[in-house]
Amino acid sequence: MHKLWRYLFDEDTGRGIALTTFFYHSSYKKAYEFAKQVEGWSSDQIQTYQWEQTTALLHHAYEHVPYYKKLFKTQGMTPGDIKSFDDFQHLPLLGKETVQEHTNEFKATNYPPSVFEETNTGGSTGFSLRFSIEKGAWFAKHLAYLTILLNRGGCDVMDNSVQIIGREKPWEFRPLSRTLVLSSYQMTEQNLPIYIKKIIQLHPGYFIGYPSAMTMLATYMKQHSMEVNGLKAIYSFGETIYDWQREFLESFFHCRVHSQYGHREQCVLAGTCEKANTYHIFPDYGYVELIDRDGRPVTREGDIGEIVATGFHTGIFPFIRYKTGDIAVYTTQQCECGRQVPLLKSVEGRIQDFMVSKTNRLVPLMGVLQLISRSSAHMKEYQLYQDLEGELTLHIVKKEGFSDSDVHQIKENIRTRLGDEFSLSLEYMDSIPRTIRGKYQFFVQKLPVKYIL
Repeated sequence: MHKLWRYLFDEDTGRGIALTTFFYHSSYKKAYEFAKQVEGWSSDQIQTYQWEQTTALLHHAYEHVPYYKKLFKTQGMTPGDIKSFDDFQHLPLLGKETVQEHTNEFKATNYPPSVFEETNTGGSTGFSLRFSIEKGAWFAKHLAYLTILLNRGGCDVMDNSVQIIGREKPWEFRPLSRTLVLSSYQMTEQNLPIYIKKIIQLHPGYFIGYPSAMTMLATYMKQHSMEVNGLKAIYSFGETIYDWQREFLESFFHCRVHSQYGHREQCVLAGTCEKANTYHIFPDYGYVELIDRDGRPVTREGDIGEIVATGFHTGIFPFIRYKTGDIAVYTTQQCECGRQVPLLKSVEGRIQDFMVSKTNRLVPLMGVLQLISRSSAHMKEYQLYQDLEGELTLHIVKKEGFSDSDVHQIKENIRTRLGDEFSLSLEYMDSIPRTIRGKYQFFVQKLPVKYIL
C-alpha cells in the first residue's frame, strides 16, 4: 500500500502534484487563503499571531514529543514559563546532529502511524538528514505558498512552464501541469539544442529551477544567437542566486527574476515580491531568527547572522529553534510593496559557502565568482574548491582558445581581490560533477567551517 501511495502521490511527478492538489484540496485551499489574508496584516497582527503559534507549538511538543518533554525537564522549565520571544530564546538551538541522533524521539505521539512519511534533505552540505513529514498534507500546504510566489510574478500554476532541476531523464513533459522538466544533470552540448527546441515549441510563461542551470542555458543560447520570447518571469530556487546571475538572466530573457528561500525541513519560506529583491518571510509558515556566532539575536541593520527557524506546519516532527546553516542579512526596513511581513535583506548562502583565509578569517563568495567569470571567456564551467586554509583550487572545463593569457588574468584578478590571504592553483577537468539532486556547486568547501563571523 505504501508503494502504491508513493507512486500516485510522488511530488516529483505531474501526477503526484495533480492528485495531491485534488485529494488534499482542503489543506491547499486553507493554507492559500490564510497566507493571502496574512499578507494584508499589520506588523502587530503578525507578531501576535506568531506568538500564539509558537506558544501552541511549545505546548504540543511538551505534551506529545518525547525529545522536547525531556528537553524541558532538563532545562527545569515548562512551556508556561516561556512568556515572550525573549524567553523563547533561552531554549537551546537545535542542530542537525541532534535530530539525526534522536530521530524517533522527535515523532509526535498524537499522530497516527499512517500519516508519517519519511523524507530527507539533499545532503549538499555533506550531511543528509532523515526526518518525518505529514503524508500528503505537507506538500499540499507547500504548493499553496508556491502558488502565491508564482502569482507575484504575474504567473499562474496552469501556465506552460519549464522546470530545470536534478533528474535522470534528460527531458519529460508533464501534461497535467503543462510543465517541461529538463535535467540539470544532462545539460550537454548534444542535449542543449534539443532542450531549446522543446522550450521554443512549448511557449512557456515562466522558467523555474536552479539558477546555475538556467544561467548555463542562457549562456548557451546567447552564444548561439537563440532566444525565447514571451516569458513573464523566472523563478530560482534550490541554490543561492548571485547578483551577476540575476542581472544576466533578466537582461537576456527580458523579464524579472524572482527568488525564493526555503528548505526541506519546512521551517521557513521566503520569496521576493513584485517590487524588490528582498526576501519576504511567510510569517504563517514559521518564526525566523537571525543569530550571531555567540547565539545572540542580530539586531543591527545590515549585519549578517545564521537563520534559525521554527516551523508552524511541522507538528508531526517539530523543528524548534532549528539551525539551518544558512546566512542572511538583517533588516528592519519595510518593502515598497506594502506588505508588513518580516524581511531578509539577502540570503548569502550556507556557512559552507565561505572561504577560509590563512588567518582563519571567513570571506564570503559574493563578487569572487563573478570576478572569475569575467576573467576569461574561454571557460565552459568552473568551480572553486578548498580543503586547506588560505589555499583555493579552481577547477576549469576549458573551451577552445583557453591559453596562458587566461591563466594570468584569472590569477591576477584573484590576487588583486583577495590579497595575500589566499593562494590559487588551477586544475583542468572534463566536466564539473553535480550534487545528488543535480545542483551545480560553484564552490566546494571541505574545511569544517564554523560560524565565526
